[in-house]
Amino acid sequence: MKSMILAAGYGKRLGNLTKDTPKPLIEVKGKALIDFHIEKLIAIGCKKIVINVHYLAEKIINHVSAKYIDAIDIVFSHEENILGTGGGIKNAVKHFDQDDFLVINSDIYSDLDYSYFNNFSSPTVFSVLSDKEQQGDFSIKSGKVKVSDDKDYTWTGFSIINAKLFNNIEEKSFHYWHDCLLKIAQSGNLNADILDINWYDVGSIDTLELLNSE
Repeated sequence: MKSMILAAGYGKRLGNLTKDTPKPLIEVKGKALIDFHIEKLIAIGCKKIVINVHYLAEKIINHVSAKYIDAIDIVFSHEENILGTGGGIKNAVKHFDQDDFLVINSDIYSDLDYSYFNNFSSPTVFSVLSDKEQQGDFSIKSGKVKVSDDKDYTWTGFSIINAKLFNNIEEKSFHYWHDCLLKIAQSGNLNADILDINWYDVGSIDTLELLNSE
């Protein structure tokens, strides 16, 4: 397996916490968010990790290099101008040849064993049942993402894709879900798996405080 961790964003939803610290280095339970992902990938024998960086890039590069550069093949894909989630992946697909690879949002936290992903191929997104108080992202029927008003499932930020998905996208900067995955879903070709895990989007101070209080 090969993987890409999305780590270029500004983390604005966390306010002053990300003024001097990039979101991937925000700590949950005493460990940087990005460390959880890297260590889980190393544990399952991942061959390569590509990390895109932009905001406070040097801090991420220095942190990751100091801890993991001798443990696994790590490539930093530096974006001089931020390219959006989709553009960031497209800019880095050259590092994966034609292999399927796992994409991970750096600002998520879960208890999932990443060996689970070995059973899937491109294009697949991984979801959890939506919180009753908050609408999800899509519905699922017969193992496929369905775009409808019934949005019972939330995308976890995990997906398995292939460089081929970007062959017909000419833009350099674009959104991964809206400009890429959503179009695949609308054509009926986006696979979906439902995870039974503890999962958190660490995009708010409330969620961060909840995790660090446990």
